[in-house]
Amino acid sequence: MKQPSTLLGVVFLLLAVAAAPATATDPPYLLDEGTWVCSTPAAYDQAIIEQKKTNGYQELTALKDQQLADKLCMFVDDDDIEDMMAPFVEVIERQGDMVKVTFTVEFYKRHAMLHRSFSRVKFSGWTNEDRLADYRPVSG
Repeated sequence: MKQPSTLLGVVFLLLAVAAAPATATDPPYLLDEGTWVCSTPAAYDQAIIEQKKTNGYQELTALKDQQLADKLCMFVDDDDIEDMMAPFVEVIERQGDMVKVTFTVEFYKRHAMLHRSFSRVKFSGWTNEDRLADYRPVSG
């Protein structure tokens, strides 16, 4: 009776060791503050060109609002990054230096002193691979 359980234990250990490198090579990511996430790689390139033409906060805000209204791009700022939920940003496709990512953001709304509601929205879109940052939790 001990032999089958020992064999099962060895098989489980081998499977765990074989699976470990696959998960360790793909760290969780975050987005850098001020990252465009767009519907297509071309929309991303256009958003970057338009952003370079802006002069000041008001023009950048107008560009962000216009891109969002046209459903082309969204601008991820530090508030969005703060509200991202684990597993944070996942890469689902690669094309050259562009990556298609998906992530979930949790939005909170306070209704009264003790009453709050929240909603979770899952986003996906294209951004430049350089805009990804490894997520490394602080150990201590």
